[in-house]
Amino acid sequence: MKSRVTHTHLGTNKTKLRKLSDLQQVYRVYVQTCIDTMVSGKRHHVKAPEFQSFFPKSPELSSQLQKCARLQAVTVVSAWAKTLYRRLKRRIYEENFTREMRSQLCMVGKCLLTKAGLTGTVTITREALETWWGWVWEETSPTVSEDLPMWLSEMCVEFGPAKKAGSLGGWWARVSCLDNGKRLLIPLTKTPYLTDPVKVARSVLIGKRYGRWCFQFTDKTLTQKFVPTSKRIGVDVGLNVLAATSDGSLFGKRCKPKFDRLYLRVRETRKNRMRQGLLKNSPRLDRMEQHLSGLIKTETGTVANKLVKAYPDTTFVIENLDLRGCKGSKRFAYRALHHSLGTKAAVQVVNPAFTSQECPSCGYVHKGNRHGTTFQCRSCGRKAHADVVGGINLLGRSEDKQIGPKDHYRSVAVILRARYRRRRDSASRRRALPVRAERVPTVAPIAYCEANCSHGDKHDFPGLGKDMRR
Repeated sequence: MKSRVTHTHLGTNKTKLRKLSDLQQVYRVYVQTCIDTMVSGKRHHVKAPEFQSFFPKSPELSSQLQKCARLQAVTVVSAWAKTLYRRLKRRIYEENFTREMRSQLCMVGKCLLTKAGLTGTVTITREALETWWGWVWEETSPTVSEDLPMWLSEMCVEFGPAKKAGSLGGWWARVSCLDNGKRLLIPLTKTPYLTDPVKVARSVLIGKRYGRWCFQFTDKTLTQKFVPTSKRIGVDVGLNVLAATSDGSLFGKRCKPKFDRLYLRVRETRKNRMRQGLLKNSPRLDRMEQHLSGLIKTETGTVANKLVKAYPDTTFVIENLDLRGCKGSKRFAYRALHHSLGTKAAVQVVNPAFTSQECPSCGYVHKGNRHGTTFQCRSCGRKAHADVVGGINLLGRSEDKQIGPKDHYRSVAVILRARYRRRRDSASRRRALPVRAERVPTVAPIAYCEANCSHGDKHDFPGLGKDMRR
């Protein structure tokens, strides 16, 4: 499922846009009324057959518009109740509860349970339900913003091409309004992603963004599934580049400086607001964060297109996402690039443990092998670009049957240590064998640090720390 966004045409009648604004204001007020009704009635969910008897009626909205507003209010309250679990979870361990009571409270908060009884392996008591929901209803009720988008079903909006809309883009939307029995006929701008009304869902999200009305459709076409091929290439998300391949190609060199400047501005602005005791978010800060995410999405999409074009019919080997400890552009680029590649080509996910510290030649792992973007092995002396080395190691993991994508980094360290020890011992035996004068050794001896490797097996990788998993 993908969202397809288009805007109202610049030549739209201003009277129609004013009526659409009036509809949004009345719609927003009624959604807030429904939310307050649910909170006062201590209900986090209301089923559709109960709408007529539970929610108050609006004299200005039609029955179908009221139904859409009620569904949206139920969604808002349910999402609000779920997000409270992270905040209220601290109270479970701060107060003096038994172990069984804490398990019950955690289960109620995660699953939003309202009935006592056996749930999985935990028996929920009435006391746990009353305690948790008492905390929930003590919190401040959710409040919708002034620019709340309207979620309208197929009974309230119609869309599609029209014969007379050739000069205005090709698509029109007929939206219910406050005038009983009438609809607003609004032209939409032309977009290449909206070609057939059958391919999109019948419900539409209508809201105002940056002073312009947006219509967000949902594309129902399923995402294409790609079959993995025998041709593979490793792709690593680098520190100064968005993508580095195992054959030495670098993509997205210009994104890092632009992202760092904008990321620093956002971080300093947020710190300044916290020092002054202001609200956490502001319209200016929201625009900066949207610009930041938009920059990453655009650049990663461009890089993904270049990769697919440069390596056709190729399976891209990427690392299993683990965002713990990642900051800045790398954290944003991880998810965006992997998602974009997964929608355009076949991908294979592998374990990323120590791929940036392992030497592809001798297998020696040490945190000192890498210094920024430079990789130099402390055992065999190999020099290369650090991100390219990561891509080479990812490609090697694609055929490694001993290391799975979800294996713990400690078990991976044991396997890598054993492999390096076997290579070291075999190289030592080759050096000990007598060599004929007329023959030149075909295998170069592997140099390694005697001080690091003479204290037993556990010191084969002296720089292997708990915080050095990649």
